[in-house]
Amino acid sequence: MTHARTQVFSVALAMMAAPRAGARTLDRREAVRAALAQNPRIAAARAEEAVLEAQRRQVDAARWPIVTLDAGAGPSQRATLVPGTAVQSVEQQYGSPKVSDLSATFVANLSVIQPLYTFGKIATRQEATAHGLRAREAQTRIERADVAYEVARIYEGYLLARDADRFLTETIHWLESTLESTQERLTQGAAGVTERDVLRLQAGMGLAQLGLNQARAGEAQAMAGLTAYLALPADESIAVSEEELAPVGRLPKDFKSVASLALQKRPEIVALREGEMAMNALARGEAAGFLPDVFLMAFISAAYSPGRDWIQTRYVIDPLNHFIPGVLVGLRWQFQGNTAEARAREQRARAEVLRHMGEWAGLGIPAEVRRAYEDVLRAARDIEQGTEAVGKAKKWMVQASADYSIGFLDVREVSDAVEAYVTLRTGLMKARFDHNVAMAALSKATGTLDGGADLFYLAPAETRTQPEVKP
Repeated sequence: MTHARTQVFSVALAMMAAPRAGARTLDRREAVRAALAQNPRIAAARAEEAVLEAQRRQVDAARWPIVTLDAGAGPSQRATLVPGTAVQSVEQQYGSPKVSDLSATFVANLSVIQPLYTFGKIATRQEATAHGLRAREAQTRIERADVAYEVARIYEGYLLARDADRFLTETIHWLESTLESTQERLTQGAAGVTERDVLRLQAGMGLAQLGLNQARAGEAQAMAGLTAYLALPADESIAVSEEELAPVGRLPKDFKSVASLALQKRPEIVALREGEMAMNALARGEAAGFLPDVFLMAFISAAYSPGRDWIQTRYVIDPLNHFIPGVLVGLRWQFQGNTAEARAREQRARAEVLRHMGEWAGLGIPAEVRRAYEDVLRAARDIEQGTEAVGKAKKWMVQASADYSIGFLDVREVSDAVEAYVTLRTGLMKARFDHNVAMAALSKATGTLDGGADLFYLAPAETRTQPEVKP
């Protein structure tokens, strides 16, 4: 019966490891790339870039002429010369008109104003929108890095939960077999076996079952997170290609080079610098509000009314029957108190905010890099030492179990060995998870996680000499 149960258990583990039919298979690299291509948060950030691009085009359009056309039609009174004379109609101007005295009139006014010189009002706003667009693009990179890091953390969390599921399932199977053997020996009245031995093993099984429940909940939660971040249909299943949670990435050589890389690559530095330059350019544009705009203006005013005679003089204009062209150079000078200076001060203050934030980023980014860097090194040491300790704990557990089965040891020796093995093995899995998440954090801290650079987290894993610990 025990042999048959072992066969069933082996088949169950194989089914857990095999990808589900019709599932979308991903590795960590594809998961990150898919999220960067499909996540709605990144799409929203790109839409914000489109807003800045539209604003830039609006500012560019300010260099083009302003064209104004007014046209309309309506009724008017007839106005004709007295036949045979050179005088106008003798009818009253505002007398009661008759329907037969009305005519249609068509009026149009066209003006074209071309800015010639605005003392920098247009140029500074063009500069501001250019810097603002680059700042917005950097903010999109920040959003991409955040999404990539969250996907990496969720993905590694799924691998941790899956490996814990497998390990605890195997542990529970081993405890069940040991408990069955202990109960048989207790029934047979074997020396040294008591009811406490059974209770001790049952308590260990209960503790393992709690861990198994937590692991399976973590698997479900991680899958839901991946589905959301990858913007997949809710009914589409996901399978991962990694057989187990293993350390990934290339260990950095030294902190100084990593910190220098971060100050060059971090999008926050670019966003703050470009934002500050945009605010300063806007400040200069607002300050120019005290100065006039020089422009060239061409205009045509025309009206036509059937039944009204053209006035043949340059001194009198019939507003309902005329044609007047003109060209002029003008100044437009418009300001209200010290509004322009107050607006300039506002933009300069905003620039100061970004400047100080940039200074803080220059100080805070190396600290963030240091934290991720030390986490990577600490996790790497934990993996190396934990792998060795797990091997020893497993050897202890096997020897204690063998001695207990022939009656040489108390069950407490077995339970202590199992507890040590389970603690160290789960600690080793957690160290691998911490290592990979720290690698992702280091990539994010150096500004290389969102751009496809294979420097740390997504780099090919280094050759590791420590032995692999199998379930």
